[in-house]
Amino acid sequence: MRAILACAAVLVCGAWSGGAQNIVVTPTAPHPGQRVHISVPGCGTGPTPHIAISTAFTGDVMLFGKADSGDADPTIRQELRPGTYPITAHCGANHTVQGQIAVTASGPSAGHEQNRRTADYWLIASAAVILAAIAGAVLLRRRGRA
Repeated sequence: MRAILACAAVLVCGAWSGGAQNIVVTPTAPHPGQRVHISVPGCGTGPTPHIAISTAFTGDVMLFGKADSGDADPTIRQELRPGTYPITAHCGANHTVQGQIAVTASGPSAGHEQNRRTADYWLIASAAVILAAIAGAVLLRRRGRA
């Protein structure tokens, strides 16, 4: 069913845009710091390097040709605000493909992640102290019997 919907979307978008090809981004709504996969139709292998550029990426990315498309796995800039950002792929000397990426708000905040790690640390440390106390009590009890 997904394949049918994807094919229908490609046909509708292709017809709507006059047959122009667009850059496909997966996942479709990434958040800052996330790694995404881009696929650029019509940007397969060739004699010159293929590059995708976007202010959303941490840097320009080289596209690696696979049959009729070029693929890459860029990372979204950590400090990026939610919004839509253009992507331009340069496929050889005279072929350019345009696209866009819609960046959403990030998942848990960095502070939340730090608090979770701190809580995990204290849980492990507390468990270690309890186990050490039990082991000490067992040793003292055994010495008392001897």
